Amino acid sequence: MSDHVLLNVFVEGEGGGNAVAVFPDAAEMSADRMQKIAAKLNLSETAFVTRSDDSSYDVRIFTPREELPFAGHPTLGTAWALLQAGRLKGDAYAQNSAAGATEVWLEGDILWLRRTGESSDDRDRTHPQIRDELAEALGLEPEDIGFDARELGRSGELRPAHSDAGLLHLCVPLRDVATLGRVEVDAERLSALSHEGAYCFSTDRPGNVHARGFFPDYGITEDPATGSGAASLGIYLAERTGAISFEVLQGVEMGAPSRLFVKAKPGEVAVGGRCIFLVGSPAK
Repeated sequence: MSDHVLLNVFVEGEGGGNAVAVFPDAAEMSADRMQKIAAKLNLSETAFVTRSDDSSYDVRIFTPREELPFAGHPTLGTAWALLQAGRLKGDAYAQNSAAGATEVWLEGDILWLRRTGESSDDRDRTHPQIRDELAEALGLEPEDIGFDARELGRSGELRPAHSDAGLLHLCVPLRDVATLGRVEVDAERLSALSHEGAYCFSTDRPGNVHARGFFPDYGITEDPATGSGAASLGIYLAERTGAISFEVLQGVEMGAPSRLFVKAKPGEVAVGGRCIFLVGSPAK
């Protein structure tokens, strides 16, 4: 295997997806060196494998600005790279990162990850002043934030709230897909309000979610596909509506349409997607 490979994760057809660089033999690399490489590559995340065997591996994940305890597309991209290189065997694996163990498995051509998590009560983000500030940060009006879960075939009003399936996200429901497309982030305002940025979503029919992810504090202006965000959204929705399965379309506004598959029940979520190699050889 080359010193690193570049993959697209959560691909939609032959295009789209979110690129990740995977360094499969980084056991001797310092954290400072990892961070410098991630900053130079300037991808949403770069993954460094520090140990692997037939059924598990240890990984460190860096954005251009900082290390993360967990992220979705590096998880699937790393597992895919090791699997295609013959360094993982079978159909199920364990990833170890700062967020603990993540179960990863293969079904057909789709890799899945499973996490547990929890979501905060909506009340911490429904105060009118907070909603006004969030709307300003997203270039929207306060009434644009929130929608009725009946749009997803469920019941209950959806409001912004934090959710954590390994990486904390602020899940922000927007009233329709057109509103989602109008978002124009004021990075300074959003950073002041939310270090974890904003994972914005809406729907046009049950089972189909559109999303955009903005994470300026991580050095990510907009993310074409956010596995940890989709995982957090699964936890968020399942706690409010019960067990739910849906697909997420993200990256459309960036010209990089990406598809993520989500299955969630209260306290647990699985996120799946397809991977393709862009640069580097999967050979041993």
